[in-house]
Amino acid sequence: MFRMAVGHSDDIDIDAALAQVFSECDAALAGAPARAAILFGAWDVDHRVLVDSVHAHYPGIELAGATTAGEMSSVIGFSEDSVALAVFATDSVEITAGLGEQLSADPEAATRGAVAMARARATATSRLCLVMPTIGGAEAGPIFDGLRNALGPGVPIVGGGASPEDPAAPLGTTRSRQLANRDITEDSIAILVFSGDLDFSIGVETGWQGVGPRGVVTRTSSEGVLEIDGLPAIDFYARYLGTGKQPPIANPLAVFEGGGSDRFYLRTPINWDPESGRVGFFGVVPDGSTVQITVAGTEQIFEGARASMQDALDAFPKGKAPEAALLYSCATRRYLLGTRVGREVEMIRDLLGTSIPIAGMYCLGEIAPMASPDRTQFHNATMVSVLLGAS
Repeated sequence: MFRMAVGHSDDIDIDAALAQVFSECDAALAGAPARAAILFGAWDVDHRVLVDSVHAHYPGIELAGATTAGEMSSVIGFSEDSVALAVFATDSVEITAGLGEQLSADPEAATRGAVAMARARATATSRLCLVMPTIGGAEAGPIFDGLRNALGPGVPIVGGGASPEDPAAPLGTTRSRQLANRDITEDSIAILVFSGDLDFSIGVETGWQGVGPRGVVTRTSSEGVLEIDGLPAIDFYARYLGTGKQPPIANPLAVFEGGGSDRFYLRTPINWDPESGRVGFFGVVPDGSTVQITVAGTEQIFEGARASMQDALDAFPKGKAPEAALLYSCATRRYLLGTRVGREVEMIRDLLGTSIPIAGMYCLGEIAPMASPDRTQFHNATMVSVLLGAS
């Protein structure tokens, strides 16, 4: 048995919101004992009240969560400044939470500690790791390296960066919060490790399409891309935007996986230097990588969300039916979609039907593998879909 119950409320009174969330979760659990939960909450919510209330209502539960840039569910769709809770009941899958602190100072130690904490209460083989780290800078690679070293091969890492108090503030100047069991921290990573007889699949799509010629990154620095094809990086954009214009976030850079693959991940431009021609991105663009400017209209962004879930459905083990869906979408998508942002979760609801519960968050960067389960990638402007069920 594997079941996910979802409660979601945007009531401004936290006690009323929690009462609604627990009522919805209890009804969906139908008497099955709650084993673990994911908590998605806005920055301004009283997180101590949230955490204590969840533990009081579900004693002994394994809990992980983070601050978000918006919450999604099959209960009320998209909402901001709300509380969403996904509660798992299962007799065949172990789900355990872990927390690693001081992530920016020592990502290796923080990730090792989070995995050790989660695995200390599990007896079965790890199958999947859901992660919600602070993304405090442009380089997420050390976080993934630490997780991979701690988890070992064959355990996909999926999730999203916790949203800070002000998502528009410069990198490194904002705070986000992680919740793990009874702890509420910043500059940390909260994880849930699924062990045992778990079926799952992952879909990763964007909706953006490449335009114009591809180029090769020929020089970089810690602050971004300096040259593409031997010319200032801004010149790669100038052929479309004209000279002297900042690259917009609506036109992220496609970075191709290599090896002849047409699969790419996106990098959103976040700053530039008109004198040197440097362009800074939210995430590393490797030296020698092949890149291309991308475009997407509103309908194409929506199609990316639908395609992400369709990919997950196609990849789910044949002959099995998923029991739950988790969504990790980008704060950039939310910003660009504006008042129509709720259509993302509505499209996925239409695709899945009403029997599969959905919960998710808008993130500061998405986390998912692409070509290989062991090659975790940091994504921008992407929808990551995860389907879960019991083997």
